[in-house]
Amino acid sequence: MLLSENAVSDERRPGTAFCVALGGIITALVMLLMFCATMFPMLDYAIPAYAGFLMVAVIVEAGSKWAWLTYCACAVLCPLMTPDYQANLLFILFMGYYPILYVFLERIKLPSARTAVKFAVFNAAIIIYALLFQYIFTSVDLFEGLEKLGKWAPAAMLLFANAFFVIYDRLLGQLIDLYTRWFRNKILRKK
Repeated sequence: MLLSENAVSDERRPGTAFCVALGGIITALVMLLMFCATMFPMLDYAIPAYAGFLMVAVIVEAGSKWAWLTYCACAVLCPLMTPDYQANLLFILFMGYYPILYVFLERIKLPSARTAVKFAVFNAAIIIYALLFQYIFTSVDLFEGLEKLGKWAPAAMLLFANAFFVIYDRLLGQLIDLYTRWFRNKILRKK
């Protein structure tokens, strides 16, 4: 993986104005995407993932400190400005911060330990999401469509979520690689 915590060397570190502007642009794009979740309710789970992918640009161009600040701004503004609370909850509890955390988790040398920590973080977030979902959205059934599984519906949902996470984690790594190797060099013309 090409990405370290600070992809830009210290002597070429962008100024505060650039970092604030980049954070503002990414926050606006996240808000736009999260608002689209209202217009396209079938993308309740996909749109927070796309919004989280935008954090990659902040991590690479400005560093993890600015990425965390951008995530915090998005986490505060999402519930205030976008009406799809299901997508907001998913973004706040996992999809928004995981790309930032991914950079730190990739530093764990032992692959089995790295994988175990990633799954622990994901499963803790998804269980909190399910509990909050049932508390906030009392009229909506989280396990809708899985009625045939009966008492095994929560386990099946967690299994499906973990299968999604494997794909998401791999795609996130490839996206970071694509951004640093191709987009940054060819489009932004930065080395």
